[in-house]
Amino acid sequence: MFEMATNQYPTRRNPKTLIIAVAIVIIIVVASYGILTWRKPTFTVYTYDSFMLWGNDPDDIDETVFGAFEEQYGIDINIVRLQTDANGIVSRLVAEAENPVADVVIGIDNILILQSLAKSVLEPYIPANIDLINDSIVSALDSEHYVAPFDFGLITVIYKPSVVNTTSHPSLDNLTLQNLSSLSPMLVTENPHFSSPGLAFLLSQITISEKLMHEDWTDWWQNVKDDIDVQEGWTEAWTKWDSDPTRHLLVSYGTDPAYSSYYIQGEPDTAIAPLKYGGVDYAWMQVEGIGLVKDGPNPDIGKLFIDYCLSSFVQSHIALNQWMFPANFDVTFDPAFQYALHPNDVNLLNPLLPASEIAANLNTWLDDYDEIMTG
Repeated sequence: MFEMATNQYPTRRNPKTLIIAVAIVIIIVVASYGILTWRKPTFTVYTYDSFMLWGNDPDDIDETVFGAFEEQYGIDINIVRLQTDANGIVSRLVAEAENPVADVVIGIDNILILQSLAKSVLEPYIPANIDLINDSIVSALDSEHYVAPFDFGLITVIYKPSVVNTTSHPSLDNLTLQNLSSLSPMLVTENPHFSSPGLAFLLSQITISEKLMHEDWTDWWQNVKDDIDVQEGWTEAWTKWDSDPTRHLLVSYGTDPAYSSYYIQGEPDTAIAPLKYGGVDYAWMQVEGIGLVKDGPNPDIGKLFIDYCLSSFVQSHIALNQWMFPANFDVTFDPAFQYALHPNDVNLLNPLLPASEIAANLNTWLDDYDEIMTG
């Protein structure tokens, strides 16, 4: 951005001097118009605060990933990392609905998109290159295409084997809900109202209880409510787990051991304990999407940007900067990802709890959860 000094012109009474002054003013106005004409338009992306900031070079990641798109279309991309979760991003979009600021939003997941409020601020769009994404990932996120898959991860329980392990606690090798109930004084999770992993864990527990065990899901929470530690969000939960010597289990992402291995450059200091039923491992898949903001300032560029974000180039940066799986499978993973929990390693819980059932019951489930935890 150019900065222009403000010159103070004294009052001129000599007509010749006045003509010169007017000419100078005209030159300044014309020059200013030229500057404004050549200033690149801003293209705004709303996302959450930690977006793509977990890699080796967070200060330059935006330029690395999105710089080529800026150059191609002559724009300045402004990645606005809001200090809130996806629910807060939707609230921001709703507040700005009459005069939208953002063009695109990244981070609305397969649960949040079920809410009519989220759909009200988005414009359905099927990317031209949607065939780069596996149909199962597209369906797991949003069959109506208000958002397209950007990345995904599996929600599971993690622990530090240097502190607890399958020798000291054999039930970690068979982590049924009943066993997890016994270990609840060691468990940290997130509030399902404010955290995607927290909500995914709640839905995991509901699915296993209701669909597999055919039991009332609220019984489990009644049993653990006095022992489990519920933090507001993932960052708070991670901090608690990392600092409290009594809390050894954490609801988190199945890619955490890959993150650990990558930075340790060896065997990870984080292990995974998927929920089990009948000897089978299960996990909930969270899919994060990218969507076109309804009535955004630059809809045509917005569509092109969504296409760009599904490309192998952008998707290849997700694993080591987001520590999620890219939605585009045509990328090469770092060897550290051998330690991650992959979709093929587990049975997904999502198909057992249809989106229509979640949409119809989620508010009631959350109300019941609140009543239990505060009662």
